[in-house]
Amino acid sequence: MSERKYIIETKRYIDDKGNTTFDSWTTSAKVVEVKHEEQYLVFFPLEGEDAGKKHYIPFANIHIVREL
Repeated sequence: MSERKYIIETKRYIDDKGNTTFDSWTTSAKVVEVKHEEQYLVFFPLEGEDAGKKHYIPFANIHIVREL
């Protein structure tokens, strides 16, 4: 069975230049941890400039989590 990969996207926000944008990362089911008590998702992106760096996202900031 192949490793499941997911895309995690944050809610849309206005960046420094006034443009509507969002953050997006690709991660694996093996490196995702759900912190129910603290209301956070903890993961390590697999690609891009943030690859391998631990990320914490509050549940309230998550817009989409979908399987690739």
